[in-house]
Formats: sequence, structure tokens, C-alpha cells
Amino acid sequence: MAGEGGGSQAAEGAKSPAPPAPASMAEAEVEELPKAIVRRLVKDKLTQVAAGGAEVIVNKDAMSAFAESARIFIHYLSATANDMCKESKRQTINADDVLKALDEMEFPEFVEPLNTSLQEFRNKNAARRSETTQKKAEKRRKIDKESLPQEQNDAADDIKADED
Repeated sequence: MAGEGGGSQAAEGAKSPAPPAPASMAEAEVEELPKAIVRRLVKDKLTQVAAGGAEVIVNKDAMSAFAESARIFIHYLSATANDMCKESKRQTINADDVLKALDEMEFPEFVEPLNTSLQEFRNKNAARRSETTQKKAEKRRKIDKESLPQEQNDAADDIKADED
């Protein structure tokens, strides 16, 4: 029916109806990458390759093209990595699947930098976990030390009470 749907067509004027909302957050994430992050990545990289490190101005349409290209690349990489995962009869994509997918997609130049970043990430997480474990152990030792004198005092009080 024409009147149903939350508003009249006359009130909307010549505007086209809004696209339907995504069914889930996962679908929303597939729709579009965060513009601020894409803009920062593009500008940083273009500034690196520009003569003298000059700031590069990027047209809004070009920025949209970068964002859409990145989205499509991520989708294609994900699908290819998923295929690698299924070939190994697993359900969870891991880093090796992504690296194999890059080779499969004929982007071998990305494998080594990604491997380096992955190793740095793993080392950083291992150090963080080790630090957290040490802090927890130190906290337990401190709590044990604080409770030990109280237990000794209680034992001494019990001995004195027995003597009286």
C-alpha cells in the first residue's frame, strides 16, 4: 500500500527512498570502510612517495575510489583465504591462509612485509602476556605476604589464650 512505510511520498518530495538498513553489524562493516582511516592511510602513503614529503590533496571522488578499491580487495582476500582454509578442512581462517591467499592472488610482494608485521605483533602480544603474568604473580606474592603476618599473629594469640 502506498501510505504504509512510515511517511508519505509527497512529504519526501523527489528524494529516493533510503536504502534498507543492514540486517546485522557484519553487513554494515562490509558496506563501507571507515572514511577517516582510509583518508589517513592514503594521505600518509601519498605523502611518503611525494617529492620532498609534500602534503597531497586528494579529491573526494578519488578518496571514494580508494575506499571502494580497498573494500573490494579485502573482500577478495577474505574469500580467497577462506578457500585456503576450506582446502585444509578447517573452519577458522588463520594468518597462513591469508599469506597463501596473497600468493594465490599474485601479490607475493605483500607476503614478506605482512610476515614481518605479524611477527612484530606476536612478539608484542607475547611480551604483554608475560608482563601481565608477572604482575599477577607479584600481586599474589604481595597478598600472601600481607596475610602471612596476620596468620602468625592469630596463631600467637591462640598460644597466649591457651597459656592463660
